[in-house]
Amino acid sequence: MEKYKDWDILNEIPIGWSIDKTAGSPAPNTVFITNGKSVLSGEQKRSLLRVFKQEMPPMQFSAPPKEKEIKVEQDYFFPARTVNELARKKFQASLLKDIIFDLKVCEIEGWDKKEYINEIKILVNSIIFEVD
Repeated sequence: MEKYKDWDILNEIPIGWSIDKTAGSPAPNTVFITNGKSVLSGEQKRSLLRVFKQEMPPMQFSAPPKEKEIKVEQDYFFPARTVNELARKKFQASLLKDIIFDLKVCEIEGWDKKEYINEIKILVNSIIFEVD
């Protein structure tokens, strides 16, 4: 029987023994096994079990999927539609800030706010008719 330091090296695990996963093995190609008794009672026995390397089956590689088979959610890559919506929201916020500023100027200068809003309506309507 082979030994490594104070531990026997076995080729088969004895009945009632189990692999001890709590301790790393000090010798190559071995694992600790124990009889399952408590260390504190002094009845525990430990040995090393020789582990034989298993031949790995050759790895099988499959061809990558064709581009047609790849399905990605449309919004994943920020399509132009999403970017355009974001740009519109930013433009809308900027435009509203300008209008609020102009309304405050109207208030300070004593100008009629309704007249200013009517001018904006005329401007927007002229743009709508030009686009159609």
